[in-house]
Amino acid sequence: MQKNTKKKVAPVIITALVVLYVLPLVGLVASAAGLAGSQGAGGVIPLLLTYALAGGAVITGVICALIQRCREIDGGEEDEASKY
Repeated sequence: MQKNTKKKVAPVIITALVVLYVLPLVGLVASAAGLAGSQGAGGVIPLLLTYALAGGAVITGVICALIQRCREIDGGEEDEASKY
């Protein structure tokens, strides 16, 4: 096992937990928007879709942060900072 593999465990676990928490919420809001549209409550749909879009943005941001953090760990940033 590589030296920096242990450092990647926590970011991956946290990302998985956030995605597993937000994804059902986004699905619930999207399905509520679909139900509201079928029942003729069109005024609520933009609000619900905004919430779904925000949830999708959270998931995308967390995954991008994970990728960036893994690159930092691979680049040896923590090893460089420990010298000072």
